Amino acid sequence: MKRHTVILPFLLPRLTDKAAMQLVALLHELIAGIEHHYAEQIHRHHKRQQEIRQHKKSQPPRLTDPPF
Repeated sequence: MKRHTVILPFLLPRLTDKAAMQLVALLHELIAGIEHHYAEQIHRHHKRQQEIRQHKKSQPPRLTDPPF
């Protein structure tokens, strides 16, 4: 199997295949729990960002801006 280089501020230990799978499953569960806990705030943030992008798109370009 080809090894991928990952830059982390620490070295990860070697794990068995089963332990690696269990660690990743644990991390997925942890992330899912955090996303569930903060879902309302995450939704508000995404909605605000979308509104900001739409507002910027709807504004005509400023005439004082250089063409480049």
